[in-house]
Amino acid sequence: MLRGVSTYPFIKERLHPGLLDQLVRGGAQVIEIHAARHHFDYANRKQHVREISDWFRDGRAKLFSVHAPQFADYESGRAGGPPVNIASGDRAQGIQAMDEIKRAIEVAEQIPFRYLIQHIGVTARNLTTRRMTPQ
Repeated sequence: MLRGVSTYPFIKERLHPGLLDQLVRGGAQVIEIHAARHHFDYANRKQHVREISDWFRDGRAKLFSVHAPQFADYESGRAGGPPVNIASGDRAQGIQAMDEIKRAIEVAEQIPFRYLIQHIGVTARNLTTRRMTPQ
């Protein structure tokens, strides 16, 4: 059995090699990266993806999964941005959601991973809870 950990508990800070080193020192063999732009900028900052890719290339741990983005903005919806919701009844919002998830999946070109964790749909209650939760 592999010991794994998500970067979600550290969502408030930018993902960096030192943080990944801490996870490995804590016993992690595999890691899940939470794809939130303020934490791991999978879409706009190629240097950030390269920095994390270089760390994984050293073989200290494997990237096991990426948690798909829940919001496409840098504030995790706190500024009013809509959630990434592939089950949206609004066709345009569904297409935007798929495009955002595709950007996160493209990380696999530099850092291979086995699974993408995707929540299907967002209820009004979950959205309210998410926005009220400090991050």
